[in-house]
Amino acid sequence: MTTALVSSGLGFAPRGIETWMLEVARTFHRLGYPVEIWSGGRLPADPALGQVRSLHGIGRTSRLWSRLTWTGQYLGEQWSTVLQAVLLARWRRPDLLYCGDPILAWNLKRFRRFHRARVVFMNGMRLTPRWLQDYDGIHLLAPAYLEEARQILPHRSTDHFFAIPHFVDTDLFRPAAEGEAQALRARRGLPPGAFLVLTVGPVGTASRKRLEHLASEIRQAGDAVHLVSVGGPEDGFDSVRSEVQRLLGSRVHFLGPVPRAEMSSVYRLADTYSLGSLAEPFSIAILEALASGLPVVHHADPVMTWQAGGGGVPVDMEADGAAAGVFRDLAGRGGRWRALADGARTLALDRYAAEPVARRLHAELSRIAGRP
Repeated sequence: MTTALVSSGLGFAPRGIETWMLEVARTFHRLGYPVEIWSGGRLPADPALGQVRSLHGIGRTSRLWSRLTWTGQYLGEQWSTVLQAVLLARWRRPDLLYCGDPILAWNLKRFRRFHRARVVFMNGMRLTPRWLQDYDGIHLLAPAYLEEARQILPHRSTDHFFAIPHFVDTDLFRPAAEGEAQALRARRGLPPGAFLVLTVGPVGTASRKRLEHLASEIRQAGDAVHLVSVGGPEDGFDSVRSEVQRLLGSRVHFLGPVPRAEMSSVYRLADTYSLGSLAEPFSIAILEALASGLPVVHHADPVMTWQAGGGGVPVDMEADGAAAGVFRDLAGRGGRWRALADGARTLALDRYAAEPVARRLHAELSRIAGRP
């Protein structure tokens, strides 16, 4: 079975969907599964990815979309790749097209009679099962989503829905060695003695990361607790950054977008990972934090609670002071912090290690490809 991984943002944006597609391509290729990656923009040559083809799209950061909102830019990027993706599917004849971009995936599904490939949508956006029911396959990221689909579609078959989490490279993302965190902090000009709370994601309002709330909680946690933000700008960037700066002053450190190759070292310089959002479809950053041995302080959302497991502390991110108390407790790096750090790493190895999860994913895709 040949799988084509289709992503309009690859080559343009380093967000969650794009990161996931690259990791699937590398792992499938390493395991010997036939795989191609079709990217909206051009990717540098990388033999670890297998066959790479460009869809010659127009990225969301193009001036052509500059007057649109972030959502409009993303829609424009997807539409710019539709025709090329459909024609490429007809020419290449893969058995299965795997896509996480909703408009692009919907059009690939729409033209199935023309290209004859199965289409599987990776639902990383919490779209309703009613919208998803007519795909050949739906990849859900947590058991709660599968249960929801069965409840919403009680009179329809949900055999083509399956739940498998994202995975993480537990060799690349690992806990810091002795003295390593201090050296990494010095390289980036970060305070050596501070308790650093890391958060990864775009700065602004479009993705609802609620960075201002996280900053407010850290402000109440004590002077030793600092915030490290990694991520590029999105709609609302100026107002969010100004408010966070007002709340924390010198206790916030904006690193901006960090190249993917350097991200594993960023996790190793931190003490804890946190995010202020009230819901996440399935956060790859949380997986990377768990594998790096960082306790994760998150909202008490069922999916994030399941995802972080024994390495996480669920709190009410709408309640003033709830996360602040946890940060104060963990800042001493005492027994609770150590137990959570160990639990985070153990969970990453047991549940999210790359090759076992990739084998399960490939088995489900093969099942979908073989359905009549």
